[in-house]
Amino acid sequence: MTDELPTHRAALARLDRYATLMDARFRVPGTQIRFGLDPIIGLLPGIGDALGLALSLYVVVETIRLGVSKRVLFGMLRNVGLEALVGMVPVLGDVFDIGFKANLRNAALLRSYIEDRLRPAPVRASRRWLQWVLLAAFAGLILGLLLVLTRMALTQVT
Repeated sequence: MTDELPTHRAALARLDRYATLMDARFRVPGTQIRFGLDPIIGLLPGIGDALGLALSLYVVVETIRLGVSKRVLFGMLRNVGLEALVGMVPVLGDVFDIGFKANLRNAALLRSYIEDRLRPAPVRASRRWLQWVLLAAFAGLILGLLLVLTRMALTQVT
């Protein structure tokens, strides 16, 4: 992963800029509300939502090129899909676009993925004893259940 580090950092910087442009480039004066081109494009009748979806998929395509895990990829597709689905509802979809920010969420998923890959794996002590404790507890539970069932059967017989 260390030889991929410059490529991943450059891609992350590029995708961060893109996500900010799409989701948080502008601010409503006098508020903390930020929005980007995505909700503005969504206002275009007929093609706005489809165009917004296509532009949001750019981040997903770039991360596929970087070789992200399936878990990260499905998380990104869920974000883009949810934003596209709700975005189809007039007005509510545009308000949702401003609040949800799928592109920024996807950039954060990619950042987290890269950071996790760069972090050295912790050295773990063996937890073999825990397996034995759990096995003994499970066996005790099964034996206890059998004992209760046997007593119930014997009391019904007499």
